[in-house]
Amino acid sequence: MNQQAWWKRRAGCAREVLTAAFQQGMPGVGEPRLAAAMGDLLARPGSLVRAVVAYLIGIEMGMLEESARAVACGIEYLHTASLVFDDLPAMDDARTRRGAPCIHVVHGEAVAMLAGLALVNRGYSLLWQGMRGAPLARREEAGHLVDECLGKNGVIGGQAYDLAGWRGPQDPAEVAAVAAKKTGALLRLTVDLPALCGRGSRREIQLLDRLALLRGLAYQAADDLKDVLHDEDATGKSGGRDEELGRPNLFAAEGFNAAFHRFTRLQETGDRVEAALPGPPERWGMLRLMRVPAPAAGGELSLTSAAV
Repeated sequence: MNQQAWWKRRAGCAREVLTAAFQQGMPGVGEPRLAAAMGDLLARPGSLVRAVVAYLIGIEMGMLEESARAVACGIEYLHTASLVFDDLPAMDDARTRRGAPCIHVVHGEAVAMLAGLALVNRGYSLLWQGMRGAPLARREEAGHLVDECLGKNGVIGGQAYDLAGWRGPQDPAEVAAVAAKKTGALLRLTVDLPALCGRGSRREIQLLDRLALLRGLAYQAADDLKDVLHDEDATGKSGGRDEELGRPNLFAAEGFNAAFHRFTRLQETGDRVEAALPGPPERWGMLRLMRVPAPAAGGELSLTSAAV
């Protein structure tokens, strides 16, 4: 079996483990409406790319399997919660997500918000479960990383900038900065946290952090194109929302040719960073899951189903 096939099989096995953890990792919910909303969310976990990458990095870095699983599932709960809030009428007012009606469409806005908060609560709890076996200094550093990636300077701050109103000409650099917060920050958490909680060296953590940012920016650029094309069939979520709501969009900011050139540079730089990671390339096979095929080539986004 060649390395590519071996990693594909290993990722598939990891996804099976994490699908079960995702669907069974939430304590029972008593209130019927909230229980129904949580059931719908947990029944559609997406591709779990972030969880699979975090889990396999954690194992590679020497984390206990149960700790790596907790970190991976915690990240996925937090990611899913961000999508619930992102889709609300006060945010993007989306109608579909993961090929089905959004939670607020089916269960109402109030229940959707409570379901999102339940995911956030459980997500942080699982992160702590996974982090607590790390040495004290690394555990403290990991806590700062979680705050940085998810707080006002990370995902939450990125969403705030996303809502700021982007009618008229858009500055590509500002659009990229928002993408770094919204998309790049969560990928940074995905690769940095398990490396920190395990035995990742400073060099490995530095390179993983850089790679995650580059892959996140590339993914967001490709996702922006999908939105411009209104390609709901490919993404499984409502299309054309950036233009309608005045949201930042790289292809709208600088046109297709310039944006595609930026995407290509991000991909090539990311490939060089990945190649610089210590050890044989096959050691880092899980990182290929974060690489986004060129949107013009007709390939699907590796992270699309995870993001929707």
